[in-house]
Amino acid sequence: MLKSRVLTSVVLAALVLSALLLLPTTWMSVVLALLLLVAGGWESARLAGLVHSFAQVAWIVFLCCGGVALIWATHLPVAVPVILGTATAGWLLLAVWLRFQDFGRPSGARFQPLKLVVVGLILLAAFVSISWLHFYSPWRVVFLLLIIAAADIGAFFSGHRFGGPKLAPKISPGKTWSGAAGGLVASILAAAIFSRLVPDIPLTPAAAALTAVALVAFSICGDLLISLFKRHRGLKDTSALLPGHGGMLDRIDSLSAAAPVFALVLWWLQIGA
Repeated sequence: MLKSRVLTSVVLAALVLSALLLLPTTWMSVVLALLLLVAGGWESARLAGLVHSFAQVAWIVFLCCGGVALIWATHLPVAVPVILGTATAGWLLLAVWLRFQDFGRPSGARFQPLKLVVVGLILLAAFVSISWLHFYSPWRVVFLLLIIAAADIGAFFSGHRFGGPKLAPKISPGKTWSGAAGGLVASILAAAIFSRLVPDIPLTPAAAALTAVALVAFSICGDLLISLFKRHRGLKDTSALLPGHGGMLDRIDSLSAAAPVFALVLWWLQIGA
């Protein structure tokens, strides 16, 4: 399992970085649509109990049309803060769901349209946020990925080293408060350092560190929310698309919550400038 996990991580990192740095935004958006709206959309149907193939295809087509509409809307300056602000506010609301963990727990395998809509909106918000960031500079997406990766690595090692109280034992028993603290410290350090090394990042080290605090908080919410939905369905992974990693949603749960927040911060700085 470890070997396949490491191999998958290396291959994914190489493919993602190549796509980010080599593809124009139009083609990068196509790749994002395949990953988030097609693969992620199929997994969201599974989480919501939508089992019929025709309905799943229809849902994926609907998400792709929504993605096209949002990309078009970003050409209207007034729409960008509305989209990013709504997505960020939506995540604040979704965080409340983690407090009421039995809400939405299905009885049997019945279809849950609320979860389908929620995960669909999450995917659309992540899709348009990353596309918007990439339009201004692919390095901004790289910077975001570095912060999320640093948080994951820091959480893994500090959690295993120190253990201690569980962060959300009924949702994700493996996560601890020490892991969350380690991930936060690692992401703050990474943000401060990479803000000076990565091109096109309009953040001072101090501002990057503060931004990292918000990104980690939102990323934890994203991780836990998808974990909660999986637990409701009795699933370990959202699918088996990525050997050793589970599904697409298992890989982008943290990123999907952090992306709109980071894009909103950079939009604010861009307007202020």
